[in-house]
Amino acid sequence: MTLLERTPVRPADAATITGRLRAVVLAAVAGLLAALISWVVVTVPVFVAWLADDRSSVSIWQTAGIGVDLWALAHRASIEVGEHQVVLAPLLLTLVPILACWYAVGQVVVDRPDVRGELDEVTGWRFAWAALGVTELVSFLVGYVASGLLLCSLAGLGQAPVIVSSALPGLLLVPLIAIGLSLWREHRRQEHPTLDRGLRWVELHTPVLVRRGLRPAVQALCILIVGALLLVVALLVIRMGRVLTLYEALDAGTVGTSVLTLGQVAALPNILVWAMGWSSGVEVAVGTVQVGWTESSAGDLPLLPVLAALPEPGALPPGLWLSALLPVLAGAWVGFQSSRAAPRLASWWAKAQIALSACVGVTVVVLLLSWLALGGMTPGLLSQVGTDPVRVATLLGAEVLGGALVTLSALHLFRRRL
Repeated sequence: MTLLERTPVRPADAATITGRLRAVVLAAVAGLLAALISWVVVTVPVFVAWLADDRSSVSIWQTAGIGVDLWALAHRASIEVGEHQVVLAPLLLTLVPILACWYAVGQVVVDRPDVRGELDEVTGWRFAWAALGVTELVSFLVGYVASGLLLCSLAGLGQAPVIVSSALPGLLLVPLIAIGLSLWREHRRQEHPTLDRGLRWVELHTPVLVRRGLRPAVQALCILIVGALLLVVALLVIRMGRVLTLYEALDAGTVGTSVLTLGQVAALPNILVWAMGWSSGVEVAVGTVQVGWTESSAGDLPLLPVLAALPEPGALPPGLWLSALLPVLAGAWVGFQSSRAAPRLASWWAKAQIALSACVGVTVVVLLLSWLALGGMTPGLLSQVGTDPVRVATLLGAEVLGGALVTLSALHLFRRRL
């Protein structure tokens, strides 16, 4: 006969298991609350506009449904309005759920038994998994997605239902961005030893060329964004008279004008992304209207004052192709920083690998931003509003890489001669 010995669970082990189970459950609750709180923040201005406008004819429940629609749009979900499907994620509005998740994830990451010093050594991926609290972070992600899908399903009870499946990519992307930002913040602060050990393990097992290319990639993205901002500001200043004329023609009243202005401000980051794509040589499409480097085509536009800043149909001033200097300049900075990041006696190929990793990072981020900023209404003439994400990422990535390699090669030859 074989005797099976049962080892009793020690009180300390039971307390540890209970603490970890509690942390996992609280992480899921935090994800659920992050979705609900961000929805409330988005819905509050909708209720204020509903109360302030005497001409409003919708009920309070329909107003709450509009809040859900806006929250779903912030996650780039598709909304059914009659026979049409509308998708446009105002990126400034997307910051609301990202910030809510960022704060909630910060609480989840530090409120764990492991962070309090019970895990003293990280020697493998399993220990790093525990040190970083990946189980709790996955639980947070599941809680946020489940709560978001429930909210999107409730919008189906209103006038503009949400296509629930279209919201899933955004519901996954928003908390993942928040998790990355939270872990990066903890890496910079270094206030929790166990968490720092897990992040240090991840850092040591990340290829050194990728780590060295991270800073040039971030700086190149900042150059591209600042250049796009200057371009948009210059265009708005030049065409401000037409924008104000369209405001007067709409005569939307105080509440309507305020809502219209807030909506356009929320979409300002989208316009920056479109301007960044335009600088690479890709046309900006607003339905049938195409704006490139050489001409602007004719077509019908929505009655949005900011669209009055687009140039008149016809040939555009020559020399606009010089806007391609913006991504080339960003690439030159990548090449300069990649040359500095490598050891002095490093080969050209070692420096080029750093620049290549930075350019890949820039291309991936630009592709993601272009996809998020892309909108449209189908079926109809406004099937595409924005720039083609694949073309933008391809052209801009090639221009950044070209500028990086030319600058890197020149610096490398110059230093070799010295």
